[in-house]
Amino acid sequence: MGLREVKKELEALDKQQLVYHLSELYKKYPEVKVYLNFFADPDEQKLIETYKARVHEGFYPSRGWRLKLARSRKAINEFRKLGISPEADADLLLYFTEVAVQYAREKKPRTEPYYTRLENSFQKALEYMHKHLILESFEQRCQFIVERSEKFPWNCSLHLQTLMDRFYGE
Repeated sequence: MGLREVKKELEALDKQQLVYHLSELYKKYPEVKVYLNFFADPDEQKLIETYKARVHEGFYPSRGWRLKLARSRKAINEFRKLGISPEADADLLLYFTEVAVQYAREKKPRTEPYYTRLENSFQKALEYMHKHLILESFEQRCQFIVERSEKFPWNCSLHLQTLMDRFYGE
């Protein structure tokens, strides 16, 4: 069944039936719950803070000691599906990189893939901001990321600076 058929079926329902079905979706699917909560109370900043906390939890889990970056990436993907605003998406993408830099400064991971992921996340954030023409709004945060990565191994800082130059040097 396609969207057209679903719309046709929904149009045939009365208001009470629609409310019932939306309530059931709300109870069963967390993504629907987040979407409808935002629809009812469109506080973008509150939602961003919630997802930032989830990203932070991937680096500094409250249970256990290992990195759980899949949780952070999942939070970012869920947030982006909400389609709130490019600025909010860019904010969360950069926040991931900022927390990754903070973690690297504190824990000093020794694996090259960690730093490669950090570089890739920074590049994705820059590409996203460039695509949506909002690079200028985030320039100071990007520069701060590069500065804080100064003594990272595997030329990470050099790679981040090269990315900055490529996007902000245009």
